[in-house]
Amino acid sequence: MRREKFVPHGGPDGGDGGRGGSVVLVADGKVAGLGAYRDGRPRTAAAGHAGSSSLRKGAAGEDLELAVPVGSIVWDGEQRLADLTEHGERVVVARGGRGGWGNKRFATPTRRAPRFAQKGAPGERRALRIELKLLADVGLVGLPNAGKSTLLGAWSAAHPRVAPYPFTTLEPELGVVELGYDSFVAADMPGLIEGASQGVGLGHEFLRHVERTRVLVHVLDMTRDDPLADRALINEELATFGHGLADKPQVLALNKIDDPDAAAHVELLEEQVEALGVPWLAISAASGEGTMPLARRAFQVLQDQLEREAGEAPPPPLLQPEPRVRERVRAERAADGTVVVHGPTAEWLAMTLDIEDVEAREELLDRLRRLGVQRALTRLGVRVGERIRVGEVELTWE
Repeated sequence: MRREKFVPHGGPDGGDGGRGGSVVLVADGKVAGLGAYRDGRPRTAAAGHAGSSSLRKGAAGEDLELAVPVGSIVWDGEQRLADLTEHGERVVVARGGRGGWGNKRFATPTRRAPRFAQKGAPGERRALRIELKLLADVGLVGLPNAGKSTLLGAWSAAHPRVAPYPFTTLEPELGVVELGYDSFVAADMPGLIEGASQGVGLGHEFLRHVERTRVLVHVLDMTRDDPLADRALINEELATFGHGLADKPQVLALNKIDDPDAAAHVELLEEQVEALGVPWLAISAASGEGTMPLARRAFQVLQDQLEREAGEAPPPPLLQPEPRVRERVRAERAADGTVVVHGPTAEWLAMTLDIEDVEAREELLDRLRRLGVQRALTRLGVRVGERIRVGEVELTWE
């Protein structure tokens, strides 16, 4: 209450409380992984500050910004909240609660000195899952030991691990392929085997990264007995996994032609390869033969794909503001006979006004009536003196 000399009845003087801070995820190109969040401990933004006298409003709580790698997908259960594909992209994943109103807000011609105020509402709480998917223009796919890592090393300055045994590559490796004034990012993916779409081998770890590439360079080991059957096997796994992997444009790299048997295999299968209707080149990733023409061909296919994507209508943003609609409250009888009132504003008021205080309870009941709660209760046959529940609060209807 305002208390000054010569103003003995100054009236209510309390300011509103500040809104609580929100939790914000920010895509940061300098962050490489999600290891910082493996501990599972909660991250909490700052609370809003209380209002004070002279109608001073409390300061809002500071937002908590959490850096995540570019390429992070944020899930709330089965709902995808955001796909952060650009450096600096931001998404609010938990909003701070509204600040409470000071007693000045509740002054009326008949209640000139309200001695109650409203509490602030709690902020949102969420348990999220963050999934990191690699971002690359071109993905190198093929069976283990087909020569994908060697090809990436020939294309770029990347140094993926190369060894003569399966699954040398356990995690995707990125490399920037320079083509004069042009360039693209290529990813060496872990080898794929039969049953990968069901998680066999490194299947799911492999395939979820393939989703984020635009073009696939399919590396075939031409020293094997039936390389075209290998191609069919991998394409079948891509189609079984879904998510549009089978629809991505491909370029075939017929690898290891430095081996005489492989070179002979290429000549023998040339007509069958042509019949597939996809671009192809014979290369030796180990010696470098044909690798740069293959890179230029992959870049050309990438440009064609980008033009097609530009011509398509852009997808709607994942996080759209909810349309403002007139709020409706409803009431129902629960299985135990309790009358339950539903409605966001009604639940917010019940949560933040102290029903133990006579004035605050009168204010709550009056606002509930104005929201239409009385009409909803009348339709249910609720009488004065009956207990009702609004959110987590139970009170007697008056």
